[in-house]
Amino acid sequence: MENEKELVKDWIEKVVIGLNFCPFAAKPFNTDKIAYLVHIDDDISVLLNQFYAVLRELQEEAVEVLETAFIIYPQSFQDFHYYLSFVALLQSFLENNQFEGEFQLASFHPAYQFEGSQPNDLSNVTNRSPFPLIHIIRSESIQKAGLYYGDTMKIPSINIANLNVLGVDGWNSYCEDNQLPYLLKK
Repeated sequence: MENEKELVKDWIEKVVIGLNFCPFAAKPFNTDKIAYLVHIDDDISVLLNQFYAVLRELQEEAVEVLETAFIIYPQSFQDFHYYLSFVALLQSFLENNQFEGEFQLASFHPAYQFEGSQPNDLSNVTNRSPFPLIHIIRSESIQKAGLYYGDTMKIPSINIANLNVLGVDGWNSYCEDNQLPYLLKK
């Protein structure tokens, strides 16, 4: 399980921070305020209980100690559409249990594909990761980031524009140079 955590940390450092996909990711990463949890169960009720436990841990810990969490699913949700159903279930869980205003979810998957895009579109790599994973973000952190970085809703379109400038060859070269074979475009 340590290997999965290390691969996700490597992806955050080299891709998310390295390409500035998330301009406010560096601070919690560099100050070690991110929880990395590997969940390998296939039982949805067990995974929901684990998800709830992570939410409660984030509620109980001060943001100065623990700002955010990644739940890594290295053996589950290899099918992207099944994964999206799970993400929808987690979002419903947030809404139905009064967590919606407190936390937001970001989803990442090795085969991530934005609605309306083709599987091989370069834009999809902004949400491609070494494993299926969920990023639980405090809404308060996003609001603070918006004050400092501006409209956080523009981040995805800025990332896609920057990737289009980089191009497929530039992306592949970046992945090769940074030993990210799991993200190379085929």
